[in-house]
Amino acid sequence: MSKNPVATIVALLGAAFLAGAAPVPGVPEAAALWAGREGKIVPVPVQDVRFEAGFWGPKMRVHKDRTIPHSWRYMEHDIRSLRKAAGEKTDGPFNNTWGEANLYKFIETIAHSLGMFPDAGLEKQVDEVVDLIRRAQRANGYSHVFIINEGKPDWDPEFLDGSHDGYVLGHLIEAAIEYHANTGKRALLDIACKAADEAYEHFLGPKGVPGFCGHAELEMALVELSRATGRTRYVELARAFVEWRGRRMVKPVGATPRAYFQDAVPLRQQRNLDGHAVRSTFFATGVTDLALATGDADHRLAAGRFWDSVTLRRMTITGSTGPRQEHEAFGEDHELPDDGYHGSCAACGLVDFAHRMFLLEGQADPADVLERVLYNAVLHGISLDGTDSYYQNPLSDAGHPRYNSWVCCPPNLSRTVFQVGRYACASGGHDVFFNLYVAGTVRASLEDGPVVLKVGTGYPWEGKVRITVAPGPARRFAINLRRPGWCETAALKVNGEAVAPLRTTDRGYFRLEREWRGHDVIELDMEMPVRLVEAHPLIKDGVGKVAVQRGPLIHGFEALDNLGKAAVELGEDPRLQVGERADLLGGVRVVTGQDADGKPVMAVPFYAMANREKTAQEVWVRQRGMKPGDAWWEGRLYRPAHKITVRSVAPGPTQKDGR
Repeated sequence: MSKNPVATIVALLGAAFLAGAAPVPGVPEAAALWAGREGKIVPVPVQDVRFEAGFWGPKMRVHKDRTIPHSWRYMEHDIRSLRKAAGEKTDGPFNNTWGEANLYKFIETIAHSLGMFPDAGLEKQVDEVVDLIRRAQRANGYSHVFIINEGKPDWDPEFLDGSHDGYVLGHLIEAAIEYHANTGKRALLDIACKAADEAYEHFLGPKGVPGFCGHAELEMALVELSRATGRTRYVELARAFVEWRGRRMVKPVGATPRAYFQDAVPLRQQRNLDGHAVRSTFFATGVTDLALATGDADHRLAAGRFWDSVTLRRMTITGSTGPRQEHEAFGEDHELPDDGYHGSCAACGLVDFAHRMFLLEGQADPADVLERVLYNAVLHGISLDGTDSYYQNPLSDAGHPRYNSWVCCPPNLSRTVFQVGRYACASGGHDVFFNLYVAGTVRASLEDGPVVLKVGTGYPWEGKVRITVAPGPARRFAINLRRPGWCETAALKVNGEAVAPLRTTDRGYFRLEREWRGHDVIELDMEMPVRLVEAHPLIKDGVGKVAVQRGPLIHGFEALDNLGKAAVELGEDPRLQVGERADLLGGVRVVTGQDADGKPVMAVPFYAMANREKTAQEVWVRQRGMKPGDAWWEGRLYRPAHKITVRSVAPGPTQKDGR
């Protein structure tokens, strides 16, 4: 990445050499597609992480008990459209070109839930929908219901640029993979493979015509399908879709800038991640998946350029991206206004991109970003009760309570939340990696068999983590504990004995390799002080302001807690305190202090904001005497403004104590 000057030079040379490269010429050798992947890091499957209380356990239960039943009522258009495509007589409105993807994101949500909470009745409901999908699918395998109901040809070349054929198919594939993984049933996976085979023949077969769907998503889904089935042709098709962009392979359907579709220039000439934030983030994830699958250096370098573009120059402190309402697009470098658009789906996409970058590089830095986005931007997108959501997630807002923004975001948010276990842990060779600290039990596969580890923690409210090795024969392996970017001071013990000196690897982990025995205990204690954070001086709305951060959580000020004013000005010594509020917002820890006039103020976690009545919210606020620095940023977007003394107490309410 940016830390590797050799990689930067190679990237520039590759761009120059391939500026005029021809489109994908044919089918690469299968051996080349999977080269160099021995000893790879792989995520722990969702069903192999069992949550026990803590922060995430109750959230999983809320999504199972409330979000899934709530979501069923919004599937009516899509199920009605399936019935029509299957030849049944139906009345009422049908879905549009992209709506069908919601159904598949929802099925994926259910699939993850079934892996944690078996439910025969819920499974039966999905099986009935799967049968409709099977009957609606064209004989050749094509499976986009909107196109089928409209009587349009497969992958209509007159509509391909503005269509969602690939976007819908990508989500169908991902739902099918997860439903098979969590239930063992192949029906939906067979449908997905048949549809993917039709796409391969349409684009890369003997009579194939180059092209691609205007909304990227299918690329990463095809690589995932290849992993699930062992069929390398799906990687070949994903590679073609990536390489064809920027080469005028589709007919534009309007005047929308080509960058919106990641089609302005070929991959090797793309220096930044531009265009529609969701499409481009999905595209970047697909490129990273290709690098994982094939070891292709150009794809790896492109993934690195995209990663640096977003995380070093185009990401809010909460992990959101895409500030422009026009085209829901990325802006220029450091264009991160407080009232930016910042869609929820873009946050979900960045979580997956970060996860793939960790798998690709084995570094803690992408996991830091993943944690930031997940705990702040993603969770802010969905209400605490799991039923309402936000399409936009600005850092400064007023009078906009949550609502049923049932377009693309709700099922994307729920399927992302249900994958926390996958994001939390990974394994490779003889190493287990902990990237997120979640209370529960983890079963990780190593070269010589699985290991089971039990995790106890109050994270993200506190930095203490206790990991216990399950009973079993003594075995030698390594446990890697991510040292979060926010953590300056930590202590580590094994069976009560301090690990000293305490060092992190060059990848950002505390690595403990030894012969582990049943009931061995690791205790990690990370100090979690409050930090006032400043933004890069080129972020205009952050100049002269600070944000409140504690551990992975960004906090913000709501007017209803602060004498009717969210845009508070903190005192020069704000006398910050941290306290537990079991009665507030489902149980949170808040930060209280004093403003510049000595009046009490309170900040709550950003993810929990806008869960009460209409009010104003602010993340960046002024602090009296704050002197921003413009030196030694070294590529960072955010850094501690200065250290402060924090007192841990149980603060009482300020002006108002709402739920």
